[in-house]
Amino acid sequence: MPGRCVLISGGVRSGKSAFAENYIMQSKQQRQAVYIASGVAFDDEMKKRIKRHKHDRRNDGWITIEVPHELPARLSEFNETHILLWDCITTWLTNILFENLPVEDMVEKLKEQLHQWRKRGMTVVIVSNEVLDAGICKYEFTANYQRLLGQLNQWLVAFCDEAYELDYGFVKRWKG
Repeated sequence: MPGRCVLISGGVRSGKSAFAENYIMQSKQQRQAVYIASGVAFDDEMKKRIKRHKHDRRNDGWITIEVPHELPARLSEFNETHILLWDCITTWLTNILFENLPVEDMVEKLKEQLHQWRKRGMTVVIVSNEVLDAGICKYEFTANYQRLLGQLNQWLVAFCDEAYELDYGFVKRWKG
């Protein structure tokens, strides 16, 4: 049976992570929940956010895998007995750009991984940010980031079975 892929997007602090975690907990049945975390604790605010996210999951038996940029071989080990939450793809893309890694190659590896998980019958929930509402930035680095994220999000919407957008805690189901 083919797997499912779900995209959850929205603005900063819109409730995406809480919605995604709740989606996983309601869908997991007998499967092991896996949290793929891309956040890097580079300042005090991010350290607090990561600590809060870990605290929120502490009693629910999550496995957490840190994926700041390179996709570890361990991701290929997951199968239909797992249900995955990747939070968030926006941070992952940012980390790749800041590390000056080959973006197109990394995105292709991500797409290949998503196809593999779907073939294995897995459910994957991906969180992404909406950064284009304010228009394209005049700064080249940021404009390139917006372009890349926009392309990735469009591909994800086409690939995913369901797509949700959160705005101030309100949920809009766009697909599925």
